[in-house]
Amino acid sequence: MKKTLLFVVAVVCAASAMAQDAPKDTSYWKKSGSTSLTFGQTSFTNWAAGGNNSVSVLASFAGKLGYEKGLWMWDNSVDLGYGLSYQGSEQIKNDDHIDLATRLGYKASSLWAYAAELSFKSQFYDGYSKYPVESGAKYISKFMAPGYLIGSIGMSYTHPKEDFKVLLSPVSEKMTFVTDRRLSDEGAYGVDPGKKVFAEFGALAKATYSKKFTENVLLGTELLLTSAYQTFGNVDVDWKLSLDWKLNKYFTFKANTYLLYDDNIKFIDKDGTKKGPRVQFKEVIGLGFGYIF
Repeated sequence: MKKTLLFVVAVVCAASAMAQDAPKDTSYWKKSGSTSLTFGQTSFTNWAAGGNNSVSVLASFAGKLGYEKGLWMWDNSVDLGYGLSYQGSEQIKNDDHIDLATRLGYKASSLWAYAAELSFKSQFYDGYSKYPVESGAKYISKFMAPGYLIGSIGMSYTHPKEDFKVLLSPVSEKMTFVTDRRLSDEGAYGVDPGKKVFAEFGALAKATYSKKFTENVLLGTELLLTSAYQTFGNVDVDWKLSLDWKLNKYFTFKANTYLLYDDNIKFIDKDGTKKGPRVQFKEVIGLGFGYIF
C-alpha cells in the first residue's frame, strides 16, 4: 500500500519536475488549465418566508501538461477540488476530489500510438450520508476509502488538430482500496469484508477533450468507461465536464458536472439504509477569483 502511494506521489512530482526543468525550446511542451476560489452567500433578515443564512467556498485546480518529441508522447493531468458551505454553525462538504493521471505513448502512426496509463482517484476528507452531521454519525468515505488505482495498456488516438484523445485498452487492472478498518469490515465499495483491496481485470475506454475557445474560456471533459471481464458488459461510467469563463480581470465563472455509475458502490439513503447501485450526479457552480492558463 505504501509503495503504491509513494509511486503515485512520485509520478506527480516527476511531472512537476519535468515542467520546471523543461528545455528552453518549449515547443515540445503544451500546458493548459485553471485554478479558482469561488464563493457564495445567502443572508436573511426578518424574512417572513423563512430560510437559513449560508456561506460557501470552493477551491479547485485542474491542469494538463503534455510533452511530444519524435515518436514519444507523455501526458499528465491533475484535477483537485475541495469545498465547504456553512449554514449557521453547521459545516457541510460540497466538493471533495483528487484525480491524477499520467500516460506514456510511442507513435505507431500519425494518429495512433502504443500507450500505457496510470490513474489515481480518491478524496481529501471524510464524507457522510447526511448533512448536517449529527452527533455520533459515522462517515461513509474518507481518503483512500475508497481510492482507485487503474493501470492500462493499449492504443491511443490523437486528433491531429484538436485536443481530443482516446485510449482503448483491452488490458486494464482496476484496484479499489478501502484502507479504513470499519469500512473494510463492512465490505464497502466492493471489497470483501475485512479486505482492503479489490482488483478487477478488464477493458477500458477513455476519451478526453479540452478547448480553449478564447483566452478567457476553457472547456474540458473526460469520459471513462470500464468493464471487468468477470462481469463483462456491466459498464462503469465516470464522466466529468468543466467550464471556466474569466469574466474580467478579477472574476471567473466556473461550472462542473460529474456523472458516476459504479456497480460496486451501493447507494446509502439518509437513514443509513444501503441500497443497490445508482446513477450519481453532482453539479457545482460558482463565481469567484480565478486564473486560466
